[in-house]
Amino acid sequence: MFGVGNVVAAASFIPIGLAADRFGRRPLLIGVWLASTVGAAAFLPLTDWHGAFIGSTLYWIGSAALPLMSAHLAALTPRSRLSGELGMVYGAFFFGTILASPFAGRIGETVGLRGGIAIATMAFTLSSALTFRLSRTPPTAHVPGPPLPRSFWTLLAITPLAAVITTVVNPLFPIYVRDVAAIPLERVGVYVGLVALGAALFSAGAGRIADRVGPVPAVIGAGAVLTLGAGTIALSGRSEVPLALGSFLLGAQIAPNPVLAGALERVLPPARTALGYAGFQLVFALGFGTGGFLSGVLYDADPLLPLLVQLALALPLTALVAVIVSRIMSTRRAT
Repeated sequence: MFGVGNVVAAASFIPIGLAADRFGRRPLLIGVWLASTVGAAAFLPLTDWHGAFIGSTLYWIGSAALPLMSAHLAALTPRSRLSGELGMVYGAFFFGTILASPFAGRIGETVGLRGGIAIATMAFTLSSALTFRLSRTPPTAHVPGPPLPRSFWTLLAITPLAAVITTVVNPLFPIYVRDVAAIPLERVGVYVGLVALGAALFSAGAGRIADRVGPVPAVIGAGAVLTLGAGTIALSGRSEVPLALGSFLLGAQIAPNPVLAGALERVLPPARTALGYAGFQLVFALGFGTGGFLSGVLYDADPLLPLLVQLALALPLTALVAVIVSRIMSTRRAT
């Protein structure tokens, strides 16, 4: 059910990006947010699972909001502050997870699963209403520009593999915490919240570092933190303190995203910004989905394998991405 929603969402990224560049980013951003809200509400009247495909599809179309937000910010934010602003917006998403994860089980137990979805839908409705307050972006003339550098296409080619490695631990991490680390079920959500807290802080921090020092240190630093997090969890056994620290460090997995988005703005034509970000999000989504499948295969063989794969490959891959980003920046300066 969720797989169908994700496939449809991924297929919608490019058309939505094209429409946003032609008709404006703000209307499309409001539209996908409203579609996602309707998708959440569509689960409320269900009496069996068949109708859930509609809700799942509409809900996951909201994923297109991420590249649209990136294009919207790129049109309104000075380049010197863009990575930092993107990091703040990307990180803010995880504060909802931070607030909700520790209490989701208790809410479901108190008001029922349908009541919990209703509360979440009301919060989603408020979020959608706030999108109407977004500033309008000025229209951009469609004029021919220089061809995109080869390093841009190289980045798109390596992004799915990077997404696989940086997310391979996540899908089964709550199961690892419950079954391997032997954490009581009522406290599993706390560790999920710690991952989200790390994601929020590292995302914002990486964006600021990219603006002040450069994207290369920010990307490599995120890979180093992620490697340290995977190693700490793998060695923690059933000790909760190192497990909590490793969970927090694991949040560095999305820290390179605002840095890459800020770097891409330098080479994307202004009239094709939304399309460029949509393409990047599409290839990232392909890697993210593959990472979920690989996570299950590795975990089935040994619960430590997803952690060990991330431990071995996170830093080399982020270093490779950093080299590509450096070439993107130098190519832009040369032209």
